[in-house]
Amino acid sequence: MYYQVTIAYENESESANGVIRTKVQKAKYVFQGESVEEVSILANKYIAEDARTAELKSIVDMNIECVIDKANSPKYY
Repeated sequence: MYYQVTIAYENESESANGVIRTKVQKAKYVFQGESVEEVSILANKYIAEDARTAELKSIVDMNIECVIDKANSPKYY
């Protein structure tokens, strides 16, 4: 099964007068796993490898039958 995972990254920037502002940028990823728990573990491992401050926001089941790529494309030609 495929899951859409939303991760929020915090970016800090300093303005001209010295005020530090924090912005949150959300990114969406597709993970493959057998359950929400498995995808949560995979996403948290992915977050741990990133130097930025990040938080797992949501995991949503994607209603997809199959992802067509080079490994599983039809042999029509």
